[in-house]
Amino acid sequence: MATRAEGGARGEGQRSEGVPSRPRPVERLIRALARLPGIGPKTSERLAYHLLRGTEEDAEELAEAIRRARASTRVCSTCFNLDEDDPCRICADPERDPGRILVVEDPRDVVAFESSGYRGRYHVLQGRLSALEGIRPEDLTIVQLLTRARADGITEICLATNADLEGEGTAEILADKLRALGPRVTRLARGLPAGSTITQVSSAILADALDGRRDLG
Repeated sequence: MATRAEGGARGEGQRSEGVPSRPRPVERLIRALARLPGIGPKTSERLAYHLLRGTEEDAEELAEAIRRARASTRVCSTCFNLDEDDPCRICADPERDPGRILVVEDPRDVVAFESSGYRGRYHVLQGRLSALEGIRPEDLTIVQLLTRARADGITEICLATNADLEGEGTAEILADKLRALGPRVTRLARGLPAGSTITQVSSAILADALDGRRDLG
């Protein structure tokens, strides 16, 4: 038969097993940060403790920046880029060539091409086709792109998806759909490193890729 002291010791041990190693609010912060793309458990933990070591003003400034970005950023109803206005500043710019559309996967790609000196307009797919990730044509802005391609005055649509497996596959499917609609359909030159993403490439390489774009026949 266990003595009272032994039973008490076991009870204390059992209770201590359920005590979390970190305060619950810290665990919640770490889990929230881990949901961000490219952030693993170790990085989210390091970020969480960095935020906790900072000042109250730093934390409030970060929270306010996120709130303002969420409240003030809109998706352009024409090209699906992110901007404060709808239509976005690029679509509303009369100095842009309205007959040229550069098709990209992500709003970050627009930023990259802007630094290369491109002066046409854009269409942001909001992703790329991927069977492994379950991303289907209806999950992207493909229907809206086809509608724009049928409009008068569109002379060229350049497919600037990434030079990886999913990006190339997306470009091939888009080219098949666009060829019958009239505009010239092109692809960025092969100067882009295989497997690279648009945001990883320098503005000079992007400019060369645009100049050397090829027809998809």
